Amino acid sequence: MGLWKLILKILGCNRPSIKTTTTTTLTDQTTVKGYQKRALCIGINDYPGTSNDLRGCVNDAKGWKSLFALKGFSVVKFLTDTNATPKNVKNDLLQLVNLSNPGDVLAITYSGHGTTTPDRNGDEEDGRDEAICLYGALMIDDEIRSILSQVKEGVKVTFISDSCHSGTVTRAFLAAVNNYDVYAKARYMPPEDDIEAISLGTFPLKKGIFIPEDGMKEVLLAGCKSTEYSYDAFFNGMNIGAFSHHALLILRDNPRITYNDFYKKVRHALPSGQYPQTPQLEGSAENKNSYMFE
Repeated sequence: MGLWKLILKILGCNRPSIKTTTTTTLTDQTTVKGYQKRALCIGINDYPGTSNDLRGCVNDAKGWKSLFALKGFSVVKFLTDTNATPKNVKNDLLQLVNLSNPGDVLAITYSGHGTTTPDRNGDEEDGRDEAICLYGALMIDDEIRSILSQVKEGVKVTFISDSCHSGTVTRAFLAAVNNYDVYAKARYMPPEDDIEAISLGTFPLKKGIFIPEDGMKEVLLAGCKSTEYSYDAFFNGMNIGAFSHHALLILRDNPRITYNDFYKKVRHALPSGQYPQTPQLEGSAENKNSYMFE
């Protein structure tokens, strides 16, 4: 996911899902010259209960973890399923932010459900805070923004979101609209007060989570527009996010590529007939022209 509120928008349809095993936090150590690269990869398939489970998010996290290891990241923290609690995510984010110094590279990926919640501090024009659905509780965009604002000047930050926070629609309504099947599932968790969407059928535009693009220190790569959904997909016998699948292929085939050139390539793949989502690239012009993860 102007910048969409942190991590694109997703749904939970009342259908049984394939469970995945929980993976504990791991650290990869790689020698890096001159500056350090650190990453946090988050993926959640197994949500409490059964109706909101996803299938490809842990595979997304594994794919990004492997890619970062190839690109010389000295630390790759990995949180999935029951380990991806708000407490663990916050602690790991703060640790990576505090360890990073000018010249360092920091990457964060999130794959899982997104949702909205009533704004409690009056800073949202639409009266809604965007949130990522971690295991057991939400983490709102204000919290993420607060942590990332502590990054030292000169640290390069990339946030990759394969989820969605698209407008108000219930699971049943979305299932009908999206012709849900066993492979394609939107990564959006409708909030409890979204029942009004049955009658309204609206997809309100959401504003960005960061400051205006030209002033952004961060680069955001999102799987879809704020009015769309990011999808749990199925490629080559594996469940994986549609955006993550194409993004990882491009980055493996192009070891050194700018954000702008990467974006051009991923837009050749998405949206597609099966996965109608439009990836987004947000950031300053200077950052968009720089090489990814360098």
